[in-house]
Amino acid sequence: MRKTNKTLIAFALVLAFSLSLLSAAPCAGKAQPLPGGVEAQIEGAGDNDCLKAWGLGLALAAAGLSACGVLCLSLAWYDLALIGVACG
Repeated sequence: MRKTNKTLIAFALVLAFSLSLLSAAPCAGKAQPLPGGVEAQIEGAGDNDCLKAWGLGLALAAAGLSACGVLCLSLAWYDLALIGVACG
């Protein structure tokens, strides 16, 4: 390689590295707590854990008909314990 090509490649790498350092700088915005309603929407209200457990179990049981048959059906079987905890 000629010296000009090496210099050009080195310059391009240094430029890319410096741009990546500048773009990775954290923003100066302040963190503020979310209102209660928004936080409940983001994290989930928590009152439908039983329905989530049933949905997971049914989805795994239905997935048992696919290529992951034995694995999905065994996970659906162990999901019964999750249903017992969430709904009990």
